[in-house]
Amino acid sequence: MSQPPQRHLFVIGPVRSGTSLLYTFLNLHPQIRLLYEADLLSNGLTDVSASLRYPWWERLDFYNSCISRHKLKPDASWSKVRNSHEAADILYRQFAGTQVRYIGEKSPTYYFRIPWLAQQFPNARFIVIWREPLGIITSILRTGKRDSFFRSKSLPLRTLTGFERMQADTLRLRAGGTPIYDLAYEDLIENPESVLRSICDFLELSFDPEMLDLSKADFSMFPPGEHHEKAKSGRLKREKSSSSSLPAPVSLWINRYRSHWQKRFGDQLSTRRYWIETNEHPFSQKKIWWDRVHSAISRFYAEQFVPGVYGLLPLSVLATYRQLSRSSRYSLPTGDNTALAQVTKISVITPSYKQLPWLKLCLASVSDQEGVEVEHIVQDAQSGPELEAWVRQNSKAQLYVESDSGMYDAINRGFARATGDIVCWLNSDEQYLEGTLAKVAHYFETHPKVDVLFGDAVLMANNGALLSYRRTVMPNMGHIQLSHLNILSCATFVRRSVIDRGYLLDTRWKTIADAVWVTTLLKNKVPMGLLNEPLAAFTITDKNLGQSSLALTEAVRWQKEIPYPARLLRLGYVLQHRLIKLLHGAYWPRSINTRFYTLSSVDKRVPRESIHVGFRWPEKA
Repeated sequence: MSQPPQRHLFVIGPVRSGTSLLYTFLNLHPQIRLLYEADLLSNGLTDVSASLRYPWWERLDFYNSCISRHKLKPDASWSKVRNSHEAADILYRQFAGTQVRYIGEKSPTYYFRIPWLAQQFPNARFIVIWREPLGIITSILRTGKRDSFFRSKSLPLRTLTGFERMQADTLRLRAGGTPIYDLAYEDLIENPESVLRSICDFLELSFDPEMLDLSKADFSMFPPGEHHEKAKSGRLKREKSSSSSLPAPVSLWINRYRSHWQKRFGDQLSTRRYWIETNEHPFSQKKIWWDRVHSAISRFYAEQFVPGVYGLLPLSVLATYRQLSRSSRYSLPTGDNTALAQVTKISVITPSYKQLPWLKLCLASVSDQEGVEVEHIVQDAQSGPELEAWVRQNSKAQLYVESDSGMYDAINRGFARATGDIVCWLNSDEQYLEGTLAKVAHYFETHPKVDVLFGDAVLMANNGALLSYRRTVMPNMGHIQLSHLNILSCATFVRRSVIDRGYLLDTRWKTIADAVWVTTLLKNKVPMGLLNEPLAAFTITDKNLGQSSLALTEAVRWQKEIPYPARLLRLGYVLQHRLIKLLHGAYWPRSINTRFYTLSSVDKRVPRESIHVGFRWPEKA
């Protein structure tokens, strides 16, 4: 009896919807052998590199380790591939072999590509898995505490717009005769055998009881990450999701989308179990279209542009970029963050001179940090009795009043007095965000080889309004000296051992000593890391020294210390820096939900939220 022809099978669902668990069940069937998240059909990497006659498999493996995870071996046919469709089919067939009925892939990134996949693979069958939207978003936010991929601000929006698109595409293709099976994740958890038997009927396969034994599953194709632990554990446990675990605006947003979907799709799909009685009115068509545009832009950047760059640029450049950005992946501990942070003492130095209104906010933002021992040293240059009396009576900060030769001399004096394992400085017009120092303490504990840490910051106006989000990338020595310092000192932290080795601020400079200091650290190859979390707030005022005419004068004088031929490289350094920022997502609008102290609220943080904060530095205070 001849072997039935192989057919393609795609398992698709929103991110965090249970696709990994379903994949694990299916791959235990002897007639199913699917790739795990190769993703080459959802991005431009393979198409770009193949069209340029690059070894596309090397770039794909560099991008997501697909080739090595699946233990695939390149052969002569791979070099003849000219598009992602051909590449995918080659990988599917090599991985599956010739003895299985179904080949293909599981990927949550194909949620917008079902019609295209049906066109490219006419004999394909599709299995679409849904999950209750509240549970998806809750899982994304929870997993984002441990994995940087899920901290993307656009991911929840892309997921919800994709949820709607998948419903529409599933109904349209099913009406046209494309074989599509849809199921709810909750049904899979509650009654896996019944669901898997139904799937086998859909695939015209006999049910195999081995599919239920997750202890026999092969997880070697899974990339590392705690978010896969549930599938690997072999235990089925339904996570409870509650709107109380999400910010009120997010819960309202989800419920209004569910109301919209219920009205549009009714009970035609397994998603019908998610419709609830709600008093929330659906979004206006204008809001829905705006979300679609925003999602499309974010999706193009994350799923097309960035992979396309991986297919275009030399691997040496990509390797350098990855090395610079690798330490930016910050993971919260699986246990109690407070307990871990308590072993570290942080010393915060604040230089002060006649800025009592701002100093009050700065002091408050340090004093409410939890989970870490904090030593706050205020170096005041004889501002007067009012400031001295207020600080001594209303804060726990150590106040030292003495004349100095400027802000950087005051900071150096504070460094000399500091006793913490980690030291940093926070100017009077700056604040730490909630939980910042506990995150910093944990980062240094889990990255013992890193001596200097840079984080993200937000810019705020005098009245506490959000102005900009400044995403940090690793500084470059040439770019700093020929253009500007791209990191903010309020989000910079350093081990005390670095200060003890003599790396102090150069007091001959009055406004750019921080830039000179970072350059010195780079020259001496002091190990640095990134924590791409918002850690501090910088207030834009007319007193910012970095925006003064003196700062420009000093920058020009410092640049003249560089040999003239080297100065001709300025444009190259600037373009390189901007490309790295682009790849790092620094130029995309962000949603921010945080709390600040303001001049009108000295004793209590005031909530500030915006769904569209840009990246530019404000021109005026």
